[in-house]
Amino acid sequence: MIYTGKLNRRLTFQRLEAKEDEMGQDKSSWQDYKTVWGSVKPYKSSEYNFMGKLKPEVSHRIYVRFRNDITADMRIKYHGRIFTIEGPPLDIDERHELLEIQCREVFEGNEYQV
Repeated sequence: MIYTGKLNRRLTFQRLEAKEDEMGQDKSSWQDYKTVWGSVKPYKSSEYNFMGKLKPEVSHRIYVRFRNDITADMRIKYHGRIFTIEGPPLDIDERHELLEIQCREVFEGNEYQV
């Protein structure tokens, strides 16, 4: 059962669109695809050492109503924050009502920045 009151955040899915400039060089960029209602739930936080500096890492579970056009090669934008999708979305209880999407939040300056 979907608890619609819990899906109270506007999330924008983005996909990477491949483009070439007039010189034939790759100028791919993230483009908005769909904006939907969802929820964002952090479940794990840690730090890791990257090139001698500690970097934060926060994992989230994001929930949206079921749809079959969301893929692992997309990312999610929410209030200026970026979340990379870590794997295929999960159809909760296989009822085609709710998707769980496991994500990692992108922080400025870490290697996940895209």
